[in-house]
Amino acid sequence: MKRILAIVLTLLICLSGCTGPTHPAEPSLTELNGQSLGTTWTVKVLNSTDIDLEELRTDIIRKLEECDKIFSHWRPDAELYQFNSALTTTPISIHPQLVDLLKHSKWIHQQSGGAFDPTLAPIVNLWGFGPVGQTRSTIPTQKQIDETLSLTGMQHIELLPKGLVRKNFPSLQLDFSGSAKGEIIDQVCILLQGWNFNNFLVEIGGEVRAYGKGRKGKGWTVGLENGGAGKDSLIPVNLRNYAVATSGTYQLNKPNPDANRSASHLLDPRTGRPVDHELIAVNAFAPTARDADAWATALMILGPEEGMKKAEELDMVTRFCSNQNGRIKISLSTAYQRLY
Repeated sequence: MKRILAIVLTLLICLSGCTGPTHPAEPSLTELNGQSLGTTWTVKVLNSTDIDLEELRTDIIRKLEECDKIFSHWRPDAELYQFNSALTTTPISIHPQLVDLLKHSKWIHQQSGGAFDPTLAPIVNLWGFGPVGQTRSTIPTQKQIDETLSLTGMQHIELLPKGLVRKNFPSLQLDFSGSAKGEIIDQVCILLQGWNFNNFLVEIGGEVRAYGKGRKGKGWTVGLENGGAGKDSLIPVNLRNYAVATSGTYQLNKPNPDANRSASHLLDPRTGRPVDHELIAVNAFAPTARDADAWATALMILGPEEGMKKAEELDMVTRFCSNQNGRIKISLSTAYQRLY
């Protein structure tokens, strides 16, 4: 009996020794889509193991809803909406993620020379691009603009210890449209990393953050907008552990009889008026979607010359699209040319 067992054991060892090396399964692409935050979202994951798609979708939707209830200045049950509605100069305790985004906004505000300013909410409402509905079709007078500008300014909001924030005057309001979408993309990326994914892409409303090397090892291929010229004009670039956001005057505007151009939703916090220059779109790249989102907005406000000067000063990867007499002119920062 012992001899038989020995022979069987020897055969098993030999068979195992003859087995070739195992190879990991080829990563498969999983793509989920949906609607949230007033726009569309897409998550793509390359993974070699089975995924519970319904559980993943549920987690993503839950995260998007959770973020919307923090950063929205439109929905009454959101933390930001309630902060804006609190007409007081008494210190207010706000959500830690709002504190973090406010700190980030103060930094971008300082770096951009005031071109980025989330206290612009009253001006956004005045021009009809915010939650206030009665100004949708009206163009404000210069007097109204000047009066409303007096209700803005990052210097009028104080960050205090223990997550407290104080308004210097009760009616101060915040609008994080220039960076909240990027922040939410970053939060979804953290969620995916919690699932142990290391090769994925997250896109919300045209803004993208890619993580990992993509399918072919060169990163995830995404298309850059030229300023509303259509999908056929998208310029492909590869993203690897990087994000890109686009800000443009073509996205939302209304007729303005007081200017040569339509009134863009991109309002200059320094003047209280829509941007009025030839720049129609900026693609801004950064390690995080929050940075890319905020800088795309700030550089659009700064315009083609001042914006490019700032991009070069900070060695940012940026692409500027201008409309010069009906023709699209593309200007690339030195860092963009070095990378792409």
